[in-house]
Amino acid sequence: MTKILKGRGLSEGIVEGEAVVTSQPFSISAAFTFPLIQFSKKLKVADRTHELYKKNVSNKVLIFPYPIGTTTLGFVLLETIHRGIAPKAIVCERGEPLMSSGAVISDIFFGLKFPIVDQIDFEKLKQIPNGTLVHVNGNEGYIEIIE
Repeated sequence: MTKILKGRGLSEGIVEGEAVVTSQPFSISAAFTFPLIQFSKKLKVADRTHELYKKNVSNKVLIFPYPIGTTTLGFVLLETIHRGIAPKAIVCERGEPLMSSGAVISDIFFGLKFPIVDQIDFEKLKQIPNGTLVHVNGNEGYIEIIE
């Protein structure tokens, strides 16, 4: 049985992957800058204040309530996508323009699609168990929980 949660697509792309869910807001700049500097082949969360600290989120669907925005957020996300170590997609309740700019630019300049879906009630998202297979459709703005 599958369950579909409808939201809004902020960037195009369709992927399927394992969900990594956190109830904490997520700072992409704080979490991903150090692995980029180290030229890591994995994307382990480097933010010591976050519950996902040291968790590898490469090729996972990252689900959180909202991003903590900085002016470098989009560039950091873009670099992880370009290097091939990014999560497969991001799903959140409340997106942010700087975050989606990294995904949109990766499509325009490199032809790399990275779906971001927002406007889904986080009370529903946080009920998705970690490791659950999900289908994310950024073109149509939904996440499908595959059971």
